[in-house]
Amino acid sequence: MNLSYMQSLDFSSWFNCYQQQALMLNERRLIVLVGDNAWSNSILKSIDSADEKNSSDSKWLIYGDSDNIEANIAKQRFRDKLGSESNFVIFQDPDLSIDAFACLSGTLVAGGIFFLLINDRSQIAESLFYQRFFDLLKSFPEHVIIEKNQFVLPTLLPTQTTDNTFERNDSLLPYNCVTQEQILAVDSIIKVFKGKRNKPLVLTADRGRGKSTALAIACAELLKSATKEYHLRLVITSADIESLTVFFNHLIRCLPEGEFQKRKFTMLHGSVEFIAVDQLIKQPVSASLLLVDEAAAIPIYLLEQLLSNNSRLVFATTIHGYEGAGRGFTLKFQGTLAAQYPHWQSLHINEPIRWRVNDPLEQLVFEACLLNAELPSIADDPSINGLSSLVFKQFSAIELAHNESLFKQVFSVLVTAHYQTKPSDVKMILDNEQVQLVCLLSKELTKQKVVAVALLINEGSSSSSSSSNSSATSDSTVIDSELVSAIQQSKRRLKNHFVPQSLLTQCGIEYAFDYHYIRVMRIAVHPQLQQQGVGSYFLDKIENFAALQNVDFLASSFGATKPLLSFWLVNYFKLARIGFQKDKASGEQSALVLKALSSKATVALTDINSTFYRSFEYLLTDEYKYLSAKLVALIMCNSPKLTCVELSERDQANIVDFAKGYGQYSSCVFSLHLWLKMVLSDVKYAEDQDLLVFISRIFQKHSINDVCNTYGFTGKKALEQFLRAKVKLLLSR
Repeated sequence: MNLSYMQSLDFSSWFNCYQQQALMLNERRLIVLVGDNAWSNSILKSIDSADEKNSSDSKWLIYGDSDNIEANIAKQRFRDKLGSESNFVIFQDPDLSIDAFACLSGTLVAGGIFFLLINDRSQIAESLFYQRFFDLLKSFPEHVIIEKNQFVLPTLLPTQTTDNTFERNDSLLPYNCVTQEQILAVDSIIKVFKGKRNKPLVLTADRGRGKSTALAIACAELLKSATKEYHLRLVITSADIESLTVFFNHLIRCLPEGEFQKRKFTMLHGSVEFIAVDQLIKQPVSASLLLVDEAAAIPIYLLEQLLSNNSRLVFATTIHGYEGAGRGFTLKFQGTLAAQYPHWQSLHINEPIRWRVNDPLEQLVFEACLLNAELPSIADDPSINGLSSLVFKQFSAIELAHNESLFKQVFSVLVTAHYQTKPSDVKMILDNEQVQLVCLLSKELTKQKVVAVALLINEGSSSSSSSSNSSATSDSTVIDSELVSAIQQSKRRLKNHFVPQSLLTQCGIEYAFDYHYIRVMRIAVHPQLQQQGVGSYFLDKIENFAALQNVDFLASSFGATKPLLSFWLVNYFKLARIGFQKDKASGEQSALVLKALSSKATVALTDINSTFYRSFEYLLTDEYKYLSAKLVALIMCNSPKLTCVELSERDQANIVDFAKGYGQYSSCVFSLHLWLKMVLSDVKYAEDQDLLVFISRIFQKHSINDVCNTYGFTGKKALEQFLRAKVKLLLSR
C-alpha cells in the first residue's frame, strides 16, 4: 500500500469521530490540508459522503479549481451562496480570497467542516495575512492543520457535556421558533403588514441567526390568515433566487398543503413569489408585502427605488461584512430611511440558531477578518481637543500584524466610516507592498486612539524624472511604449495602476504612465469627529507625506455624490473623469480627481482637466443625462473659465426677449445655454436650487413632462413662466 492510501485510511476513521464531536457540540470546524492537490484529493475522497460532491443536491461547496477537484462555485459568484446551507466547503484558492472565505464559511451548518487547501508552506511564509491567520488558528483547539510531509492526526479528547451542547425544545416556543429573538422577528414582520403604511422594518443579523427562516414563518402565518375576500400577494426579492433556498424550504415545511413551482409558492387564498429586483423596478407590482432578503448585496440606489415604489417593506440582511459591501447597508441606506421614513423600525437578531454561541469557526472568521472590531468612543477623551491635538503617523504592515489592538482600532474606523470596506481589505493592508496606511491619532502616548485612517497606494512611475518612452513603475514593472500600446488596446491590464490606466484608456491621456501617483483608496474619519474639518486636515497631512516621496499627483476615485465631490474640490483637487456606468456598490457614477504636487504635473493637470470639461457638456444629453442636477451644478461651477463663450449681442438680446416673454423658448434656448454656463461659472450660484430646473431642461434635455414631474410644475406653461421669471431676476442683479 502506498503512503497516501494509508494516510487516507487513518484520516477516514479519525475524521468520523472529529465531525461527530462537532455535531454533538453544535459547532463548525476548520481543517487545513497542507500538501499537493493529489494528496489533498485522496484525503477528501476518504470521507463517507465525498462521492456526493458533484451531485445536483450536494451539500459540498467547492471554491477554486485544481486538476483533481472541480469547483462548483464560479470564482466571482460566491455571493450567490448567501442564504444557502452546506455540510462541507472545500476552499483551494492560492490567492485566498478572504471575502469568499468569509462568505462561504457562513453557509456551513452545525457539524459542518471547512477544508482549506494549501499546496505548499511557502504561501504562509510569504504572507503576513497567512502568518497572522495561522497564529489565530492555533489558539483554537477545535481547528486542525494536517500536513502531508508531517502527517500527524491530533488526539481527540473525549467530548464533555457542557453548556455549549445544543439542546432546545423548539415545540415550547410560538411558531415553532428556536429563540425568543426569532419570535420577535416574526411578530415584527407581521406587524409591517398589519400596521400603518410607510413604516419599513430593517432586520439585521450575523449569519446563522435564523433571519431567512423568520421571513418564511411570517409569510406562512400571513398566508394562513388569508381569505377569499382578502387575497394575499406576498413578494420576495434578493440578489439571486439561489440565496432563497432556505426561505422556500422552510415555507414548504410550514405549509405542506401549499404548492411550489419554480419561483412561486401558492396557497388557496394567497401566494409568495420571487421577482428579481430589476424586474420589480421596471414593472412595479401591487404587493401586499415586499420582502427584500440579503438587502446589503443589492446596490443602494436600487433599494431606494424599491422604497419609493412600495409602502410595506421588510429589508433583511446579513451584517459583519459577509455580503461584501462592508457596512454600506447600515451607513448609507439606513440614513436614507431615517430621512424619508422617520418611523422606520430596526431589529437585530444576536443569538445563533444554526450553531452554538461562540462557534469556533465563526470566532476565527471574525478575528481573522476583524469583523469583531468595536469602534472605541472618543466623545469624552480630553486628549482630543482640536486639530492641533492630532498626530499623523504611518504604520507598516508588520507593525499592524503584531499589534492586534491597534489593527482592530484602524479597521473599526474603516468599517464604520466607509461603506465599501470589506474583509479582503485586511489581507490587502498586510500583503500588498504598494499600499501604505496612515492615521491621525490622539496625542495621549499611553493609550493612543485612532481617529482617522487612510489607505494609500503607489501607482504609475516611481521616478519623478522618468522619460515618456520607458519607466519603472512602483511595482517594478517596466512600462515601455509597447506595453502602453497593449494597455491602450485593452490587451493588457496592470494590477495596482488604476489611475494611469484609467487616464490612458478612458481619457486618452497618452503620457499617463510618465507620472508617479499616490491614490487615496480609502479615507475615513471617526463618526464622532466628522464634519469638524478633520478630513481636510488629514488630507493636507497626506499631501505633505506624498510630497516627501517625490510624487507627481495625489489622486482618488469614488462614487460621485455632491457632498463627497465637494470635499475633494474644496481641497483643490481637479476633475479628470466621471464614469459612464453606475458603480455596483454605491449606485453612483465614479469620479476620478487629481491634485498636482510637482511642476510638470501642474502643466499636465491643466490639460487633463480641460480635456474632461471639453466633452462634459456634450455628454450631458447622453452618458451624463441622468447625473444628479445638483452634481452637474457643482461640476460646472468648477469648470475652467476658458470653457465659457462670451455672449454676442444677439445672444444677449435673445435672453432679454425670453425674460420679457417675447422670445420663444426654442428660438432662445442656445443663447440660454451659453448664458447658463456663464452663470454657473460663478461659484456663488452653486447652491441656487432654481438653477437645477435649468440644468435638467437646457443642459440635459429632459422632456417637459419629466422636468414637471421632478420639480412639481403643473405643466408646460407653469414651467416656462418659472424659467422666464428666474432669468429676469438674475438679469436684474
